[in-house]
Amino acid sequence: MDNDRWGADGPPREAYLRVTNSERFAPLHTIAAQLLHRLELEFDVDRVEAYGVDPYLETRFNAVARPTVKLTPRQIDGAPVAISFSAFPGLHVRFGHRATRAFPACGCDACDETAEKEAETFNWLTENVIEGRFKEEIWISDSQSAWTRTEFWSTDGASERNNSTIDWEEAQQLLNNQKRLTYEWAPWSKRTV
Repeated sequence: MDNDRWGADGPPREAYLRVTNSERFAPLHTIAAQLLHRLELEFDVDRVEAYGVDPYLETRFNAVARPTVKLTPRQIDGAPVAISFSAFPGLHVRFGHRATRAFPACGCDACDETAEKEAETFNWLTENVIEGRFKEEIWISDSQSAWTRTEFWSTDGASERNNSTIDWEEAQQLLNNQKRLTYEWAPWSKRTV
């Protein structure tokens, strides 16, 4: 949120209920498509493009505007990336197994997000995933709650960490009878031909 725009009191209440010019996020579709194309040319990945590739991304958020694209590194320790193109317009992205992000996160006038800033964050997260600077942890606590932690970091010391609860049954499937599992994702391998 841009505090300079709204001043010390913050945005008016009605700004949280209003979306003016959602089309300002339309460039995110082009940015993502260009990035996917570059990654497919540069890295040893399999590309799947279809509706239903990631039902969670496609049904949890707004209607999809075009088929979801998933890039999966051919080496087993590289994190896959799936991108769903929302009709808002915007992007819904899955990094690895559980890290999901929406670009923009909200889109309302109060949040005052821009396509440029959202693209910068999207590119930063994706770059860290393909460079192997991404980790996920999934665990079940003694109170029968399930948690996930994601961490992205860059060579300049910047980082982002998130903790959240996840569905107990989904955690059980991912953990496969373990109590905790850590995915320390490796860098994507470059394409050799």
